[in-house]
Amino acid sequence: MAKGGGWVLGLTLVLLGVLLLLQNLGLALGRVLLGVLLLGGGGGFLVAYGQDRGLWWALIPGFGLLGLGLALLLGEGAVSGALFLLGLGLGFWAVFAVHRDHWWAVIPGGVLLTLALVALVEGLLGVEAGWFLFVGLALTFGLLFFLGQRWALWPALGVLVPLGLASEGLKGLLAYAFPLALVGAGAYLLWRSVGKG
Repeated sequence: MAKGGGWVLGLTLVLLGVLLLLQNLGLALGRVLLGVLLLGGGGGFLVAYGQDRGLWWALIPGFGLLGLGLALLLGEGAVSGALFLLGLGLGFWAVFAVHRDHWWAVIPGGVLLTLALVALVEGLLGVEAGWFLFVGLALTFGLLFFLGQRWALWPALGVLVPLGLASEGLKGLLAYAFPLALVGAGAYLLWRSVGKG
């Protein structure tokens, strides 16, 4: 640590400790102040990226802290929980938007945005939306496939299997389709072996 820079860390720790104590004492002021500080921290990371485009990684904590700060300001609930996930997801999408060669950022970005949507739907509407996770994962890997990552086709198709197994309509179809597919495959193999003999 540079000489004389210890006061910044010390002051930060004291302020953070006071804010956490206020929050634990039940004073909303602590939550509000912490939310504002987190918003400021997120803005600081985004300003750092704006000044030096080589700091692309700063987009992730920048958007994440903005989401967490907003979540604290809104209080508890489905929306506040989803805001943090949404902020982090937007951070990864921002990395991909400014550096297309960082295709990997689509994966955590897509997963986090999907989780945020699941939390919002379940929290606000009270509807079971866990199945949407599989749809979001399939769309995320499907997008990667269309962006030229040919390997992404397999995870995109693979996450659709649990979705199909969880669907009541498909369960009934699979109860007959899978055994019929086995009978068909076995009959084909028998026909080929008898035909050669």
